[in-house]
Amino acid sequence: MIENEELIQYFNSINSDAKYIFINPSELIFEENVKMNCYYCGRYNNNWRCPPNLPDIDYKQMMKEYDRGCFVILSFHIHDKKMYSEIRNESSVVLHKLLLELEKLMWKNNSSNSISFIGGSCKLCRGGCGKEKCNNPYLSRSPLEAIGVNIVKSAKKYGVDIKFPTDKHLIRIGLLLWQEE
Repeated sequence: MIENEELIQYFNSINSDAKYIFINPSELIFEENVKMNCYYCGRYNNNWRCPPNLPDIDYKQMMKEYDRGCFVILSFHIHDKKMYSEIRNESSVVLHKLLLELEKLMWKNNSSNSISFIGGSCKLCRGGCGKEKCNNPYLSRSPLEAIGVNIVKSAKKYGVDIKFPTDKHLIRIGLLLWQEE
């Protein structure tokens, strides 16, 4: 088992700009209304890791099966409103790749069942998702919002206050989950 201090040290070696907060996965707040925002997203039914393309899993129950979790938080200041869309896309990819690296660490340390969830929709494919199937099935991840996690309320329980609108300061939050084996 890896201790939190070891994890923080390793996490910081990958990205020292990120903030890492260890959580109890069973304390995440699930709300059905959060998933409704996915329906109004322009990527609805166009992203293989978002609704309605998610597997029929009881995500709240699934989260309770994990022993440990860590919010991975990245903050971005938006100096130019014209750059908002670009920063929004790039920040998603930066967070996504960081979470994949952390999954590798867990796998190398005997936690083969670790998994991560991103903040916002998967944007690994610059040209969008494949028409018939996911172009990156081993690398793509689903957003926390898509499985019903109210990330604003869940993060607040751990001292992270997300404010709207996000046109000046954007916070990206992902989640890494693992079991102690």
